[in-house]
Amino acid sequence: MTSHITWRTVVLIVGLSIALSAHAQPDESRYSRYEFGKLMRDFEISLGSDIPGVVESTIYNLVEYKNAYPDRDYSRQISALTKIARDHADSTIVYKAHLASMYLTYGTRIGNASVFNPEYHETAFRVVAEQLVKKFLLSSSAE
Repeated sequence: MTSHITWRTVVLIVGLSIALSAHAQPDESRYSRYEFGKLMRDFEISLGSDIPGVVESTIYNLVEYKNAYPDRDYSRQISALTKIARDHADSTIVYKAHLASMYLTYGTRIGNASVFNPEYHETAFRVVAEQLVKKFLLSSSAE
């Protein structure tokens, strides 16, 4: 029996490996702009996957990466997330894509890195949602 590995699977594995390596070594000076650009292209390819789990995991990884490197340019990923939020059939992915798009655009660093648990993504998305609510809803109601 032969295994069938697609180029998307290979790209996903490489992208996730780079993301995990970046997370394990948060010193931004260790990464050149080329490596960041390559990782962002890998994220874009993974966001275009036909496999919902790959898309959902990539959205989570983007949120985690934004938390580690808040000053990077995420404009292309924001565009991809906006398209997913508009066109994807899975409502959970649509919601997470909206949250991630807003976080990449307007969010700030989450002080508690323990919210990023690869086995339980929902905590990170809940904290992102709370941060955005505080930023947009609570701050405008206090004015």
